[in-house]
Amino acid sequence: MDVHEYIEQHQGRLVRDLQAMVCLPTVNPPGIDYRKMVDWLARRCAGLGLEVAVHQVPQEALRRAGLELPRYNAVARWPVRAAPAVHFNAHYDVVPAAGKWRCGSPFAPEVRGGWLYGRGSGDMKGSIAALLMGLEALRRTGREPAFGVECSFTADEETGGELGAGYLVRQGLVKADYAVVCEGASGNRVGLGHNGVLWLEVEIEGKAAHASSPEQGHNAFETMAELVWRLRAWKKGLQAPARRWRDPNGQERWPTLNIGGVFGGGTGDKVNTVPARAAFSIDRRVLPSETVTRAEEELRGALEKAAAPLRGVRVRVHTRLRLDPCVGEGTGTLPQAFARAVQRVRRQASAFSATRGFTDLHYFVAEGGLPGIGYGVKGEQAHGVDERVGVRELVQTARVYAEFMQRGL
Repeated sequence: MDVHEYIEQHQGRLVRDLQAMVCLPTVNPPGIDYRKMVDWLARRCAGLGLEVAVHQVPQEALRRAGLELPRYNAVARWPVRAAPAVHFNAHYDVVPAAGKWRCGSPFAPEVRGGWLYGRGSGDMKGSIAALLMGLEALRRTGREPAFGVECSFTADEETGGELGAGYLVRQGLVKADYAVVCEGASGNRVGLGHNGVLWLEVEIEGKAAHASSPEQGHNAFETMAELVWRLRAWKKGLQAPARRWRDPNGQERWPTLNIGGVFGGGTGDKVNTVPARAAFSIDRRVLPSETVTRAEEELRGALEKAAAPLRGVRVRVHTRLRLDPCVGEGTGTLPQAFARAVQRVRRQASAFSATRGFTDLHYFVAEGGLPGIGYGVKGEQAHGVDERVGVRELVQTARVYAEFMQRGL
């Protein structure tokens, strides 16, 4: 039996692995059930004969990041003599879930009509399940990978990855020559990188007063609304032709700005009180033709100009996350070898792309100095209600990983 036959015949195990992981609500923020998740992954990898180590992030690093709950990262290795090593990375944290789901609960995964529903099924526990099945297929059919395999399962990608993939890279715990991040492209596309991102929090401090005498206060909410309105005019300039960038697939894209993904007031807000505080978030996606530093300078300048005419309030801007874009070339050894594996399994010409989102790839490429690509399952409704992934897509992705590992570079 070859690896592809094994995966086809054991897709039930693949589904059960994903269901077991989705049942663990590793919601970030705040970062719950991380220990249960890494323990499950460690047991699964040890059962495949891999060398496994769990690394807990030191308390001091948590304190600096303003976090209370512990962070854990697991590293598993299948060493092969006299061969290069490829590192496969996947994050296990998921975003919070809300709304009414078809399966009743986002953490009670069900299979319906060939789709597995549940938070994290597509982003990105489905890719973890596919990677584990690819490894199992090689092990159970007696094949040794063509290169040393190193896997990491990491925390906190959904909030920037500093104490997940970032921690492993900076601590020198990645011992490989190439990196595959298990998201960032799917299907017949191999990911060469991602956009950068800048997250700001804009805080408006006014003055509270009784609603019967609003003239005695300074309304932070009204000021926020006016500030956002002024900022929208600047936002239109991001669509200028000079800002256009063409991705590796030939598609044109522009910078984006999302205002108010998170917004709110103060602790003393009441219907009959002039609000003394208001705040909102800004998500600025940074193209590979830009830098985060320049994007932040521009955006802060736009905010300063928009706030200049406002009276009686104080506007503060806090940087919450800044990650540079990361895009490589498709001509290297790794992307070409992975593209061949994709084409063999998917039976269609492979192509290269760069994701509009951000992944942990930049830690391995920019900080670790490794050639890297991104590839994982293609899910639907990621971060939304009824997030799901096709069972057939899980199988095909597992086959791509197995094909790449047995064929090599």
